Amino acid sequence: MGDVGSPSGSLGIVVGLPQEAAILKRVLGEAIPPLVCAGAQPTRAAQGVAELVAGGAGMLLSFGLAGGLDRALRPGDIVVGAGVVAAHGTMRATDDALSQRLCAALDDGRCRWSAGLVAGAEKAVPTAAAKRALAARTGAIIVDMESYAVAAAGLPFAILRVVVDPAERALPASVLGAIDSHGRVKPIALLAGLLRHPSEIGALRALARDNGPARKNLRRAAAAVGRAFGLM
Repeated sequence: MGDVGSPSGSLGIVVGLPQEAAILKRVLGEAIPPLVCAGAQPTRAAQGVAELVAGGAGMLLSFGLAGGLDRALRPGDIVVGAGVVAAHGTMRATDDALSQRLCAALDDGRCRWSAGLVAGAEKAVPTAAAKRALAARTGAIIVDMESYAVAAAGLPFAILRVVVDPAERALPASVLGAIDSHGRVKPIALLAGLLRHPSEIGALRALARDNGPARKNLRRAAAAVGRAFGLM
């Protein structure tokens, strides 16, 4: 976490998936800050960040689910990002003041959380082997596809993410192939993918189990955002 002074101005939030945006809206209600959903696409994340900055955002938050890279992290574990590392190795530190607000809001004993580096990826990291390689290359403990775009804006920023797929969990190709440009799963495409790859049904069930604790603690993380930024 890097200290760039006391952040000021309005908050803008970037998420990757519609379900993440829905949870924030449900928890924060009318107090929700300006929000963009990138649809799990880094280029759209960058466009969304530009829109938030043009709209007057003075600080940014990358919020949502993430893939686990550290084997000690389990589905539902919350991570406050200390910085984000790009695929080419550039690291951008998060803002100390913003991160400390989040840590204080989370420090109520209700859920498990930790701090660490986040890897910024251009696409989903689908296999356990790829996750191990990314962790070794970057030193990151989780990975997402929006945080580096948030960091690149040059404003004070923070990262608050919840692990959904642990380091040893592979992401089924049938799921990745069924996600549309808005980050939504297309049921017919998912069914077609499973018919082509029936061996992935077990992995899909495991991912569905992981999603339960992840969504539960994503709601808690959203409430922490509200407390940290005086929105609740």
